[in-house]
Order: sequence, then structure tokens, then C-alpha cells
Amino acid sequence: MTSTSDADKPMMTLDELRQAIDAVDDKVLQLIYERALLATKVGEYKKNQPANTPFYVPSREASIIRRLLDKSGEDADKNHSIRIPDEAIHGIFREIIGACLALEHPMTIAYLGPEGTFTHTAATRQFGSSANYMACANLELVFDAVESGRATYGLVPVENAFAGAVTHTLDLFADFERDTYICAEVQLSIHHHLFSHAEKLEDIKLVISHPQPLAQCHDWLLEHLPNATLMEASSTVHAAKMIEEARLGSDTGLDWQHAAVVGPYTIVDYTALPLLEKSIEDHHDNRTRFYVIGQHDSPPSGEDKTALVISTKDEPGALHQLIQSFASRDIGLTRIESRPSRKKAWEYVFFIDVLGHRDDEPVAEAIAEIQAQHGVMVKVLGSCPVSRKL
Repeated sequence: MTSTSDADKPMMTLDELRQAIDAVDDKVLQLIYERALLATKVGEYKKNQPANTPFYVPSREASIIRRLLDKSGEDADKNHSIRIPDEAIHGIFREIIGACLALEHPMTIAYLGPEGTFTHTAATRQFGSSANYMACANLELVFDAVESGRATYGLVPVENAFAGAVTHTLDLFADFERDTYICAEVQLSIHHHLFSHAEKLEDIKLVISHPQPLAQCHDWLLEHLPNATLMEASSTVHAAKMIEEARLGSDTGLDWQHAAVVGPYTIVDYTALPLLEKSIEDHHDNRTRFYVIGQHDSPPSGEDKTALVISTKDEPGALHQLIQSFASRDIGLTRIESRPSRKKAWEYVFFIDVLGHRDDEPVAEAIAEIQAQHGVMVKVLGSCPVSRKL
């Protein structure tokens, strides 16, 4: 890196500063190649391990990112004039890690498509631009792609901070026959914008989007477009393309001049829809959690959570017994939610997230105690590192 004496050299010209930056860039590039070479050696080592040894180890990646973010904070404290945001550090090193991982072992990542959705953004944030991406038309296909081996990993939305759980994802996890595991968690800040060929809000008669964005912008839409009809689509990008197809002459039945879409800014990369209003989400600190699913979960990282789905008999105190197994061991619960089992009327399953790894002794004991209860079925969906909010 540039020495302090170079950086503080008085009266440096613009050309001198640019030359110094070029020299640093050359060093950074060389260091990236050195890291890539080490990564390929790690890949060669893993090839000699048992066939089921994963190349992607989320706990290792989480440890790298956590250490770098902590070090970045320490370095910023030493030099108060410079502060690189954590999100920037995270993005830079995620891309480097992803590129090196692709050298170790090429990966295909399935996600709820098409390109440009929040799920696609979350996938590229987790795996970088070097991975191969497989857009799936629905969540079932994401799970199937992972189970069949056509995709190395999949990425699915699980919960929004304000709109709540993505129930379709939970229902797919509730299938005790599925052989997929949660191995990582991604948190993504969510900002919704309004796109339309209409010149002003008063001209909009129809708003199309995925159900989650419509729910997350409910108050804004009610205040600013009270007379507009809301229409659900399979994804935000698909909604935008519906309007564009109508504009280009396809017989979709849409009045494209008076229709609008709610979705991410990436819509501008995939359609010609103009941006009409920015950041219309009801809560500007809105974020969505996504799970990375694969055929294995993650080893302990030191800061983990474990996801469970539990089916229990319908009797007084049944839920209390489940919770007590964790409470008696001082294990924190970060989420508990019920969903219909879809097998019998009024029968429910519980989704529970607990702090700790499935291999941690207290967590393992609690799970074993619950499994021993009569009439209770437990499926460990997986353990993964707790993601940091950026």
C-alpha cells in the first residue's frame, strides 16, 4: 500500500496522485492473484477429501468477513479522516471471495427469477459475479434444482422485517421428505420504486408487483394512489415486462399508459420503464432475509443460528414443552411461527430459529429432548452463521 510519507507528501500534483493510485492498484491486483493461487491450492486439497466434502464453507467465509469488518473499524479509529463503509468492505471482499471460490470449484446458483429481482440481487451479493446463475420460475423449482444436483446452491426469500414471513418458502421447508439444508443467511436492504410511462401519479389506474412489495408499500399506495387497482405478479421484473410487452403491441389486456410497477431500481436494467417515484416503501429501514440452501449446512462459526421445523400433537402445553427445552438451557429463540401442515385440517407445524449451532452441546441436547417427546417430529433445517446487518 502507499506509505504514509507518499500520501502526505506536500504539493503533490494531480498527475503524481494518479500515478501513486496506479501503483497501489498494481499491488492490489498482484495480491488478488496471490490469494487466487492459494484458493486453487485449497481446491486441490479438497479434491483429495471424501466426495461429500463441500467446497463452499459459509462459516469460513463469515469468519473472514467478520474479521475484515472488525479490522476496518480498528483502522478507521486510527485514521479518523478516512472511513470506508462496512457495506463497501463487505461487497469488495465478497466479490474477491466469490471469484476465488469459482476457481476452486465452479458453482451454479438457483434463485427465484428473472434477473433483476431482489432474490437475484441477494444471490449475487452472496456469491459474486463469477458464479453461474439459474433463474427459476417459482420456489419449487429452486428446491428441486438443489435436490437434483442441477444447482450447487439455491437462494430463497424467507422473511421481511415488516411484511413478515414468505409463507410459500416456509411451506416448502415444512416438507419433511425434502433433503435440503440451510447453510447461509443473507440480509438485504429493500427499497421500492414506482415505474410507469404515466406522466403523473393521477394518471395511474393499475399497479402491478409481487405480493411482498405491494404489502411493503401498502400505506404509500393507499395515500398516493387510492383509486388504483392492485394486481399481483410472480415477480417484480415480470410485472415490468408485462407492461413493456403491452407497450410493444402484445395483446396482454393491459393499459400500459396508465399502469405502474413497484420494484427494485434494477428494473431500469431490464426494461425501458421510466422511474416515476423513488423509495416508496413504508419503512425505509426495511430488509429481507434470504436463506442459501444446499445439500449440507455449515460448520460452527462461533456465531450461529439453527432453524427447525417441528410437528407436534394437538394437546394443551405442547408448545410450552418445546420452548421449555430451550429455555431451561438459556438458548435464545429469534423466531417462532406456525403454519398449517397441509396434511390434516387444523394441524400445524412450528418454525423455530434458535441461537447456536446444532453441534453445540446445549442445542443438541434440547433437540434430542424434543425428539424424545411422544408424537413430536423434528427436522433440523440447518445451522448457519448469523448474518450481519449492513
